[in-house]
Amino acid sequence: MVLAGWRARPGRGLGRCACVLAVLCCAGAARADDGYLARLATAVRSQLDDAAASHAVRLVPPVPVAVKWKPQKLGALDLGAPLVAVAAADLDGDGKAEVYLVTSLEVIAVATAGRRIRTLGRVAFGGDPAVPASRDPVGTAVVDGNAVIAATSAWAHDLRVEWNRGVLSARQGPGGFVVCGDRLALVPGRNHFREAGAALLGARCRSDLTDAAGAPLRIRAELALSGALEVVIERCAAAGTECRQAASYQYKDVGVAFELADVDRDGTPELIASSASAPGEPDAVRVIPLGSPAGKAAFKKTFNGGVAGIVVADGDGDGVAEVIAVVRLAGATRVDFWRLD
Repeated sequence: MVLAGWRARPGRGLGRCACVLAVLCCAGAARADDGYLARLATAVRSQLDDAAASHAVRLVPPVPVAVKWKPQKLGALDLGAPLVAVAAADLDGDGKAEVYLVTSLEVIAVATAGRRIRTLGRVAFGGDPAVPASRDPVGTAVVDGNAVIAATSAWAHDLRVEWNRGVLSARQGPGGFVVCGDRLALVPGRNHFREAGAALLGARCRSDLTDAAGAPLRIRAELALSGALEVVIERCAAAGTECRQAASYQYKDVGVAFELADVDRDGTPELIASSASAPGEPDAVRVIPLGSPAGKAAFKKTFNGGVAGIVVADGDGDGVAEVIAVVRLAGATRVDFWRLD
């Protein structure tokens, strides 16, 4: 008998289910020649199976969109401190995603729609400085529901940043760096993490994408100190459970700015990554469909400065996500914003 996915209606279903189970038990104990109860049990099983099937989660394939890669500089902003992390989400509920810039001093929310960059709000880190401070300032920014959890190596506590009646606000968190759902600590005085014995510069995880058939995907990408990035994809059942590894890929020369997305919504996620360039050297953003032969990029844009952050979000509210690259010169606090599609 199949009961998975079937829920009783309040006030009626539980009694009906109890009656059904009682009938089935009686049917099982009936004599072989008791045809009425046997037929009744078969009919009840059939109805329960139909009810379970009607409540099963159905796959919804993504609808592809045409992407035209056309890099455009949106503007520049002096942050007043080194940029360490970037995230994007529509947290204020206006239908347009904001970009959240984490520096060694504060978190700055900006809008990228229109012809210029607009600052929407700022909140500062506070409390105790981190001891010891890392050799180079680093940080993380992770969207968690209606908030961004931001952390920097300059401070002992992280910040939970959110909008409160139209005002950007923040409260201190326990500290550490949220990486793929876990709170990690930096190796003392260094700019990287250590997880399960492995040294990591960073990691990204996505569980809100689907393949071309609509099956949920779970993707995890881990960046090693060498600049090698390993991406593992799991394909899940329609309900998002029973996930099994479907593929894994390795990429070289990947910088600390990278993201996972399905920009064209064709069911094949892309790796959008900077290069592992030395400070002061030109940098580039590559858009690589996962599984493309020899890691061939579908798009590449080279910059004179280093790529400090990459986000994918719908900043103008037209229903199509844009790739935003934040670029800076070595040691500078001024950053340039580029929309790549």
